Formats: sequence, structure tokens, C-alpha cells
Amino acid sequence: MTERVLITGVAGFIGSNLLDVLLAETNWHIDGIDNLSTGTKANIDHALGNARFQFIEGDLAQLTSLKPYTKVFHLAALPRIQPSFELVGEHITANVTRAMHLVELMIRENYFPRLVYSGSSAIYGTPQNIPTAEDEAVSCLSPYAFQKYEVEKYLELLATRYPLDYVTLRYFNPYGPRSFNPANSFNAYSSVVGIFLNRHRNRQPLLVTGDGTQRRDFVHVYDLALANLAAARHPERINTAFNVGFGSTLSVLELARMISADIEFIAKREGEADITFADTSKAQQILGWAPKHTLENYLQQELHRA
Repeated sequence: MTERVLITGVAGFIGSNLLDVLLAETNWHIDGIDNLSTGTKANIDHALGNARFQFIEGDLAQLTSLKPYTKVFHLAALPRIQPSFELVGEHITANVTRAMHLVELMIRENYFPRLVYSGSSAIYGTPQNIPTAEDEAVSCLSPYAFQKYEVEKYLELLATRYPLDYVTLRYFNPYGPRSFNPANSFNAYSSVVGIFLNRHRNRQPLLVTGDGTQRRDFVHVYDLALANLAAARHPERINTAFNVGFGSTLSVLELARMISADIEFIAKREGEADITFADTSKAQQILGWAPKHTLENYLQQELHRA
């Protein structure tokens, strides 16, 4: 059966990769909306001629109905920890208000398609338990983290009154194709993997914040897209959150040394976790999802191309 679905933030790093995964199958018709504030049309140019994809350039606030869709993948956001301390209102609008607009449309129309919400492991802060499961205490270190958690709580609370059907995916540290957009004025806050590879290609030193001992769980964007697909396909209304990471951890300095010996150290960024390390057993047990792509293989391919 063919389904019509919506991807918000379709021209972004993750949204465009999810689009590719859905178009690779034949049972999806996809509408994608993006205001191009952080995404770029170049990410989806290859899909614009596909009859199963329609691009809507504009803000989520212009959506007046979700009734055409059986699934909504909500990826639109400003995923920037440091700027969220300064551009507070802009981040609240993008990360909270726009998500709630989707929920308000559902309530207004009394129509509740499956909502796959892109959450963040940033809500854990620097966790007490490593690896970190979904029941870890919330300890937001930035406005961005709090905004992602706020939407989770809104979904949880509103589901006590309305028949919301949602799945939250708490992304750890995605990397992969299109992670770095040189035209984005905030590209310094992109995936560190993309930043390092871009600087290496341009024969620039890799800039490591602090002493580089902060550790990250890096997950390939293709695996992340498949987690979205698994969440959309789950046959039951489960209204819960899942970690989406690789289930291992690597220091930023170790990552840098895998790419280049030309390394410089800069000031530590406050508000960022010392470590991220996902326990993904819940996603494996309930969604049947497990990551398959390794960071080492991706780096080998990218460095070979360079």
C-alpha cells in the first residue's frame, strides 16, 4: 500500500538522507517542507524530478492540515547548542513552537498520524550511567537540550488527553554525507566529523576544543534514517523514546588523529557533555533496529576520496 508522508526539515543533513531512504522504496509518496534556514536545496536537487516527491519551500507555520499524511517525520530544528544560549527566542520558535504547531493541527482536526520526533541525547547532559539508557536522569546543559526535552514532555502530557501516536528518537552524534554545509553561517556547530573532514580537505589544521578528551557516540546518518523508518513502521502505538547511537564512544582527539596530524587546541565550549554513549538495547528489542555502519569505514572512504 502506498503511503503519503511528510518530512519537515527535508533539505537538512538528516532530512535529505531520510528522503533518500524513503525514495529507495516504492511505497512512499513524500512531501518535504523546509524554510532553508539551515538546510540547502542542493541536498535535495537530485530528488526534485521524482514524481513521488514534492518540495514545499516555506515555514512549518504555513501548514494548515496533516490529513494527507499517515506519518510525519519531524526533523526541522535549529540543532545548535552554543547559539541557543544567545539566540534564545529564535531557537524556542524553531525547536518548540513549530513542533507544537504540528500537534495543534492534529488536535484541531482530530486526526493523529504517527509522529516520529527527532529528539536529542543532549537531554542527558553528562550522564551518571555509561552506557546511557532511556531512563537516565535528564540534565540539560543548554537551552537547545531543554527545548528538545520540552517537546518530549509536551507529547507525553498531551497524550494523556488526546490519542497522540508518537515515537521519539534521541539522536546521539550523527555524521555522514551532507553533514557540513559551507554556506551555513553556523557550520562551526555542525557534526565534528564533517568539520574535521572539511578542514582536512582544505589543508587547514583540525581545531580541537578543550583537551579533546570529551567522548562521543558517533552514528551514521544512514543508520539514523533507518531508525526513523523502523519507528514509522512499528505496528503499535508505543508513545516512547529510543536512543539512536552506535553504542560505542571515541574521544574527539582520537577522532582528529584518525584524520590528520595537523591539530590545534582551542578553548573548551561550555554547555556540552563530557561523554555520550548510547545503550541501544531498547531500540533493538522493540523496533528491531541496530546500527551497521562504522565510523572507521566512513573515514577511510572519505579520506581516500580526498
